[in-house]
Amino acid sequence: MKIVATTTQSGNGIDSSFQQFLNESDIEYVPRQRKSLERIQRENQAQGVIVWERSGPVLYWPGSKFFFHPSMAKVRIALYRKKGQVDPLIEVCDLKEDDRFLDCTLGLGADAIVASYFTPLGQVVGLESSLPISQVVKWGMQLYQSEMLWLQEAIKRIKVINCEHQSYLKQLEDKSFDVVYFDPMFRDPLLKSQALSPLRKVANHQPLELETIQQACRVARKRVVIKERRDGSEFSRLHCQEVIGSPNNKIAFGVIHL
Repeated sequence: MKIVATTTQSGNGIDSSFQQFLNESDIEYVPRQRKSLERIQRENQAQGVIVWERSGPVLYWPGSKFFFHPSMAKVRIALYRKKGQVDPLIEVCDLKEDDRFLDCTLGLGADAIVASYFTPLGQVVGLESSLPISQVVKWGMQLYQSEMLWLQEAIKRIKVINCEHQSYLKQLEDKSFDVVYFDPMFRDPLLKSQALSPLRKVANHQPLELETIQQACRVARKRVVIKERRDGSEFSRLHCQEVIGSPNNKIAFGVIHL
């Protein structure tokens, strides 16, 4: 899969943040030169084009685009702030303010943002195996600005790493994190979400391996949590001890207590 990067039509060259993005992602830069994105894509035989905008990078794919935004995380945290409604993820993970939370399947980062808000004295690390997704989300988070300081601060605390979670887990010491979390991309989506549609095109769709869960159990101090379809066989396949969720919700959490 080839992805190239360019500026907006009115862009005045490469600023320091864009240069750093190019250096660490190793994505090829193509001067805009008033060309359309379709022409840039065609001339460079690329599947997608990342445009560096003031608010962060935007990945353009034929018929869709993908960029970082706090999505449902803002709504979920706001429900707690306004109504005291604790997020199901926080309850299932039993997160405390100084816990270390490892999100092995970052995606758009909504769960990581919620976890970060509830662990202001801890740490949240998000792993994403897809290079374009990780770079768009990482730099979108870094450049994100909001009048809601509680949201902005939670987002800024997240450390995003582009890597396969299997190899990353193997490098960690025992009990390095309090909670290790997985929310793999559903191979058969429940809903046709416009926000997730472009993400699906470049995401990793591989099912979790049992060896990965074994490594996660070694790394986690308190528990390993897996978000999956309630009606599937993944929870039993991955040896979850408990399945938590509403009977009316098609999604549930599988928990391994340590």
